[in-house]
Amino acid sequence: MNGLLRELLAAHRIARHPEVADVLAPLRLPAEGVPVWGLESVAIEGSHYAPDPSGRPAIIVPVADDGRIVDLVATGLASRRSATRTGLGAILGQAALDRAVVHQVPLHLFSDPIEWLQHRGAGAVVLDWRAAAFILTDLAGIACTSDLLAGRVEKALHQPLRVPPLFVREDRRAAA
Repeated sequence: MNGLLRELLAAHRIARHPEVADVLAPLRLPAEGVPVWGLESVAIEGSHYAPDPSGRPAIIVPVADDGRIVDLVATGLASRRSATRTGLGAILGQAALDRAVVHQVPLHLFSDPIEWLQHRGAGAVVLDWRAAAFILTDLAGIACTSDLLAGRVEKALHQPLRVPPLFVREDRRAAA
């Protein structure tokens, strides 16, 4: 069993504890029918998190691609700030994104993984806004859940691309 799956299952067990379930009830998170999710105390540093028994509680959700877990994302209960475990996850809901691109239908985009879970994972969440322009450009449309999110998407899509300097190897052959 890989380390991310082990971590997710441990967080899942914590979220199912009766005392914790009562505290999480106001979030209206479905217990079944969505990806397995859990609860863990974490410390967030930059765009990454690490488990920390003295940290703040966060909802833990798997980031999957082609059915396999590639990362985990932690979302703070109070702040709703999200951070990934390894930095490999750029979007939550890759399957929904793929369907929207293939069928040329609008993608439902949510502000954070908690909102995504509340809607049973029917859509996507941008986890890495630096990659948003690459992730979202081929869509027929984007259905945002708030004006704030729509503004963030628009800003991300209009960021100029940084083009690195290009170098061409000089031909060193002498003329004959």
